[in-house]
Amino acid sequence: MLKLALALAFCLAAADAQARASGIAQDGWSKLSAAQMHRLPQAVRLALHQAQAGCGAEAIRVRNGFVTYLPIPDGQQLITIHFEHVECDNGKLCAPAGCLHRVLFSSADGKVQRDIWRGNVREINTAFFAGNLLIEIDFSQGASICSRQLKWNGKSLQISTSREAIRAR
Repeated sequence: MLKLALALAFCLAAADAQARASGIAQDGWSKLSAAQMHRLPQAVRLALHQAQAGCGAEAIRVRNGFVTYLPIPDGQQLITIHFEHVECDNGKLCAPAGCLHRVLFSSADGKVQRDIWRGNVREINTAFFAGNLLIEIDFSQGASICSRQLKWNGKSLQISTSREAIRAR
């Protein structure tokens, strides 16, 4: 039992040290270094710089999950930027309707081919389900629950009639 307790304590200490070494702040927010910023796709960097300019912030601070990537079988990827995880001193990235979110198509090398959706919403989830690219958008406010599922037809987003695809993943 003592060996198990020691092993658990060692694992917790190692995880804490790795989190600090990777630049993840204890409160969940961390400043993006120039090297970290450079590793992001160009469109994500541009969106963050636009947010920084709009906020009047000196530095960009983010939490884990501020950008998500969904690989698509044809070698492209869908990039979603969740601005509720980007620090903005004046709060302009969020409004009563929700926080800014952007969805972009990107080639495998990270060059954006097209910005396909943006808006202030509570949350956005993406999935590739049964050969279809789906985006579920949560527009809920207060006690009012409202969400829409959009399907990419290769050219534009259309309202999907299937309501369970993303929840079924």
